[in-house]
Amino acid sequence: MQHDAVLSPRQDTLRRIVLFGTPVVLIILELGHPLLDHMNPIKMLAPIALWWIVLHVLLIPLFALMGYSLFLLLQGVQSKAATISRVATVVFVAFEVGYDTAVGLNSGILVYNATTLPTAQQSVVQQALQQLYGNPAIVVSYYVFFVAGIIALCSAAWALSQVGVPRLPVIILLGTLISTYSHALPYGPIGTTCFLIAVLWIELVWSKSLSREDLREAIASAAG
Repeated sequence: MQHDAVLSPRQDTLRRIVLFGTPVVLIILELGHPLLDHMNPIKMLAPIALWWIVLHVLLIPLFALMGYSLFLLLQGVQSKAATISRVATVVFVAFEVGYDTAVGLNSGILVYNATTLPTAQQSVVQQALQQLYGNPAIVVSYYVFFVAGIIALCSAAWALSQVGVPRLPVIILLGTLISTYSHALPYGPIGTTCFLIAVLWIELVWSKSLSREDLREAIASAAG
């Protein structure tokens, strides 16, 4: 969106690289992220353990950039809904990164090192992983970022609708909720694609159709 402050060409380019590039890269990575088999992680991850580790190292900064992308999408929008969305986004990113590190990255590292162990020792590692997945701290972390993601996206959608963003891209943005359930196939790519489509629509179609004065009036009205 274009707002009160006029961005320099360099700032605008960097902004769009984050807004458009982050979901594109995330979609590509999520297409290579199968759902984790919590019951038999060693059998599932052993053939792809190294990729699983690299994947989750790359996902961690991308989740932070996705949160920043939502901030950029709401740039200049000052309303209660926008503030709620920003706060919820911070909570979502913090807990999502922690969860992904504890579950995703640790699973890959443990399985990668367990593949050379005898079967009896692998069973011990598998039991340890299963206990990790069911640990109350892990379960609570999942529900915190899941709920925070829902609040962040719904509040952002409401804030954008208040400044005149058309209903269809707002609805498409809400499709991102699918990826708050899981960033693995098929949920992650579908949800992130919804985010990308909504951002492209809002930034390249809707914002360009309005004059700067119209945007200022809409933002001022939402803030009031």
